[in-house]
Parts: sequence; structure tokens; C-alpha cells
Amino acid sequence: MVCWDHPKNKKGCAFMKKKTMRMLSAALAVTLLSGCGAAQTNTPAETSVNQAMLLEKSAQPQESVYTFPEKFTGDWTGQEGKLTIHADAQVVAELGTALPTATVEPREFTQEDVDNLLKVLLKGEPLYSHVQTKQELQGHLDYINSPDWTSDPGKPSDPASLEARRKELNAWYTAEIAKAPEEKPILHGFSDSDDPNSILGTATVDGTKWEVSIRNDTDYGWTSAYIERTDYKYRDYTIPLPDASKEESIAQGNALMQALGLQNFVLTDAQQWNVELPGDNGIWRLYYAPTVNGFPVPGVRQDTTQTHDGAVYQDYQYWDYACKDSENPDTVSWYLENILLDVGKDGVLCFAWTAPSTQPVVQQAQSALLPFEEIASIADAMLPEVIVGPKETPLTQLDQYNGFDTRMDVDITKVSLSLMRIRDKGSLQGTIVPVWDFWGTSDWYDAEPNAYGYQEKGMNYEYQPMLTLNAVDGTVVDRQLGY
Repeated sequence: MVCWDHPKNKKGCAFMKKKTMRMLSAALAVTLLSGCGAAQTNTPAETSVNQAMLLEKSAQPQESVYTFPEKFTGDWTGQEGKLTIHADAQVVAELGTALPTATVEPREFTQEDVDNLLKVLLKGEPLYSHVQTKQELQGHLDYINSPDWTSDPGKPSDPASLEARRKELNAWYTAEIAKAPEEKPILHGFSDSDDPNSILGTATVDGTKWEVSIRNDTDYGWTSAYIERTDYKYRDYTIPLPDASKEESIAQGNALMQALGLQNFVLTDAQQWNVELPGDNGIWRLYYAPTVNGFPVPGVRQDTTQTHDGAVYQDYQYWDYACKDSENPDTVSWYLENILLDVGKDGVLCFAWTAPSTQPVVQQAQSALLPFEEIASIADAMLPEVIVGPKETPLTQLDQYNGFDTRMDVDITKVSLSLMRIRDKGSLQGTIVPVWDFWGTSDWYDAEPNAYGYQEKGMNYEYQPMLTLNAVDGTVVDRQLGY
């Protein structure tokens, strides 16, 4: 599994939204169509959430038994004929129509959380700090003073400057050795860590090294607990792992979640991880979502299928609300809470808990839903607008970036009712509400033959929600921003 750098250069499992590398023209188009921070056109519905009004509306009595048609159908064109939308979609409510409304807030990991994670995942083995001991630092110092010293990247070439540099490093290491511990400190929590907001260390469990990174960072939206086997993290991907079945991987994941006491999470997805890599055919990635009254609040998976030179490439990713602009409070990040596990034949290989939140406070056990006829009417007006993004960047304008006649075909195949956490712009106060997702595939392409196969019609499909509507008040929700 590939690991990535956190926006603050902090390591974590590769659970963030993966990007498929494309040519510049495609990247520009994707950025303008659905990029982070793009303010979608949402009139007549507003994106800003008035929590009090929303809760009041959800509490209104349902006039009758909620019904919806079996199908949502229609055809739309827009953007001077460059956009075509066709809908022949099943309308489903897998969780039923009696869905709750709840309020929730982000929270930090507590010492109780830390104790529990270390006890279960590390089986009670001590967690050692990354702080270097006197012996480790002395080894560096001895090397600097040896004839073999050549590793300093800033090492001057002339003898005089080299010696001055050596003296400088000698002084630094001598000072560090004086205050360094004899043995690596054992970490128990944030209080005995060098950084009061993070716990970084290593442990040995059943002869295997594990790396631990637990961070409280609600200001940035990246509070996370990341615990992974280092031999899995840094292993040679050409060496296959033993195969694990989906069933046994799920059983192992569920057993771990039970041992951690996280019964308020449910499994919402299980996917083989990077099956195209020979070393990853034995790994299953399990996605656990928090619940409200037993109903999951899942993230949204986006599936991509590309055809190029006769080969078909498939990938998937989860939207994560990872949009933040320090100069724009409306884009404050608040990731969706989830727990992701990588599980193989040897057990759990990686554990990641992102964006813990408070226990949801149920406001309405059964939310009053807007009649589906009104939802359908809003969708009729908003589908051509929301799919292509803001009016300031229409498909016609993309031509000047791409240098060709840009087209987009959309096929709406499913309309589903589920739960989603939304929030006020710039706020970390969340409301979990029922939403209608209009799922479908999009095909972005050059209308004329070109040299790039992925720019041809039918060569690139993405399956994802094309439109999300708040089922209580009909407002348009941006799934990328969370409001």
C-alpha cells in the first residue's frame, strides 16, 4: 500500500482521495467541473444550512405515508448542446423512509481512546518514542568524526570548510547527547509526548514492528489515529501476500471493531486493494461508517473506468470533504468520520480512524421528508446546472483551456435515499439528515477524433452522485464540501 504525506507532512495510510494522472487538458477540465472549492450554482435552493430551521422542518408531521415512484426519468440538454443528461433510474430507499435527523460535532481523541487503541491493537506491548537515545546519537557523532564521513548533503568540498562543518556538528550532537535519555521513553498518551497534540512511536507485537501516529488537529480537520505494520507499509510490492477471502477478512475486521468497543460503526464497503499489483491480491480494505439509531452515515465511493489502448483501468476512491482555504472560512475542512482497515491472511495490517465525532444527538427519530414530487421538480431544474459546476466556467469556456470541442454525457441510473452529515458554511456544527442522491455515470470527451484515447467518447466513465438534495428541505448539497 502506498502511503501519502498529510498536508502538514504527516504520514498516513493512502485513504485520501486518489487522483488518476492525466494530461493537462483533462486535469483542467476536472478541476473546473468538480474541483475542491468550486462553488456550484445552486439557485433556487441555497447551500447554507440554517440548523434551527432545518430541525424545525424535520420535526413537522408527515402528512401521509411517504411514497415515491419506481422510476425517475427524463432528458436534459444544456451548455449550448454540449451537455446531455439522460435518466432512467430506479428510485430506492434501502434503509426505509423513517430516517432520523441528528446533530453532531467533531471531537479530539481522549486518553481513554488512546489507552483502548494501544491495548487492543498493540496487545498491551509498550509504545516507544521516536526520540533518539544517547547511544544512537553517539553513533552519529562517531561517524561524523570517522574518515568515512561523506553523507552530509551540505558537506563542503574544501578541507577548511569541511572541518568547520564537522566542528559545528560535533557541538550540536554533543549538546543533544547531554540531554538525551539512556533508553527510549515509553509513551502512554499525549501528556508524555514531545508534541501535546500527537503521539508518534513504534512497538513490536508478536515479533512484528508497528508504527503509531495519533493526532488531534480539529483546527485543520485532520484528527486521526493511524496504526500500521511497518513491514506492510514498506514491503516489496512484487512479493505477494497470502490470499485472504472476503468473508474471513470481514470476520477479522468485525472482531477487531468489537474488541475496540466500536459497536456504533457498521461495515459499509469491502474492496480488494490495488488488485493490479501482484503483492496486493491478498488484501481487503474495509470501510466502517458511524451510525445514528442503527442507520449508517456512509461516505460516497466514486468509481472510475478508463479504456486506453485496449486496456480497461478501474479505480475507486472516497470523497472526503478535504477542501480548505485558509483565507476562506467557508471551505474549512471537516472530514467524514470513518474507520478503514486493511486486512490480509495474517490479520489486520493497517487501522485508520479519521475525524472522530461526538455521539450524534437524535433530534427526530423520523424526519419529515419533502414529497418526492417536489424533489423531482428541483432535480429537473438543477441537474443541468449542478453537474457542470458554476455558470462562470461552462463547457463552452473549457474549450479555450482544452483546445477542442468539450462534451459531456451523463446517464442517471439510480436515485437513493440515505443519510449524510451536512454543516453550515465555515462551521463545525453538523446536522445528519436524509438526502436523495442522483447516481450516474459521466463521460467527458472531445467531440472530434484526437490523439489521446481517453479523450474519446466512451473512454472515461465516473460513477458517483451527480446531484444530492436535502430530503427535508430540498436544498442542493455539495458532496465535496459537505454543505
